[in-house]
Amino acid sequence: MKISAFNKKVEQKIIKFIKEYNLIESGDRIIIALSGGADSVFLLKFLNKYQSKYKIKLAAFHLNHLLRKDSTSDQKFSENICSQLQIPFFSEQKNVNLFAKRNKISVEEAGRVLRYKILKELSVKYSYNKIATAHNLDDNAETVLLNLIKGKGLKAISGIPIKNENIIRPILCLSKSEIEKYLELNKIEFIKDLSNLSDEYERNYLRLKIVPDLMKSINKNLSSTIFQTSRILQDFLIFFDSFIEEKYNKIVTYEDDNILLNLNLLNKEKLFLRAEIVRKILWQELKMEPTFKKIEEILTLINNQIGRKILISGNYEVFKENDYLIFTKKKKSEKVNIEVKLGYRYNLKSKIILIEKVEKINFNNNPNIEYIDADKVVGDLFIRNWEDGDKFIPLGFKGSKKVSDFLTDLKTPSSKRKEILIVTDKNKIISILGYRIDDRVKISENTKNFYKIEIKNGK
Repeated sequence: MKISAFNKKVEQKIIKFIKEYNLIESGDRIIIALSGGADSVFLLKFLNKYQSKYKIKLAAFHLNHLLRKDSTSDQKFSENICSQLQIPFFSEQKNVNLFAKRNKISVEEAGRVLRYKILKELSVKYSYNKIATAHNLDDNAETVLLNLIKGKGLKAISGIPIKNENIIRPILCLSKSEIEKYLELNKIEFIKDLSNLSDEYERNYLRLKIVPDLMKSINKNLSSTIFQTSRILQDFLIFFDSFIEEKYNKIVTYEDDNILLNLNLLNKEKLFLRAEIVRKILWQELKMEPTFKKIEEILTLINNQIGRKILISGNYEVFKENDYLIFTKKKKSEKVNIEVKLGYRYNLKSKIILIEKVEKINFNNNPNIEYIDADKVVGDLFIRNWEDGDKFIPLGFKGSKKVSDFLTDLKTPSSKRKEILIVTDKNKIISILGYRIDDRVKISENTKNFYKIEIKNGK
């Protein structure tokens, strides 16, 4: 086949694909993710060639991952090619390795997160309404297989979206071999990333070993076949997503920074649907990979005892509370242990606490004010966190009770228990602040000296 005929065949294939999915419209301002590799260089060249046809404006962005010694030359190459084509060029350097370690994700995932984050920021800042990435047929096949192996669910195994919000993938219809042949025939230079020849990374292992074996033994058109399946799944998911969304809005609610999953409603659904709702929380709300293992761990909490919790990342945990699973950001527990100065206001745990001596009692049924018999207090007063094993005699009771059991009886949520403080004297608990005083310090007709304990909302 002559060069011109091959060029025309490839280009027409893309033009048809763009038209079929309405990826580009007249007047679009498109910023291209440019690594300098074969795929992104091809995309840049193609869109530049047809810039007048589509009546579009272009720019390119290169992320220097600082992963290799020659990463700076990749950046320079990308800048030069844009300069030759008179296309605006943006670049940034990010320590992807460090970002991956801090966020406990793979280097590949770290690069992807940073790349899209910066692309979106640039598109807003410089008014580019679309972002174009150079994913191809083989990338899609690898993504589907990788996500299938990891058990990431329907959305993940439906492959790379052709269009996702303002992100478009105009050459997703081409194979890697078609792209490289086009560049070779037209003598277009590109960077060969030697890391792609290593099986150190999961995707490279699939690319270099698994996919070639599957193509040789089972289906030589594997990438095209998987892409057809991807398109069918993506069309199905448009319908399925609306169904899930309807269920999700009934079962999932939000309170402060917490996500609440109603177990009474969730348990009425089939196991598959339960998993999809949890997957949606992880992916959409918490921005974390919804692996099969993680979803299974979360669903096992349903049948566990109240208060049981699991850590699902460095920042988030899930626990069971009565009829809910609660997804919450992990908080550092603030340790409190201070000696009380009478009349001094303490701002602790978002509460203002005041303990003072008063001459008489003002009975106004204020639930935030408690009075105790000052003469029944032994030694100094202290405010501290309650601890496992702490006991007191709740007002009106004859025997002692563990603070933990008292809070359980009141159905106090686990998320709020950490914030509860107690007042003690030298020998005993005086008050569970905001809940109950100890029966041993209650006032009587013989009480002559009073302590007033007042709690107000703080900042």
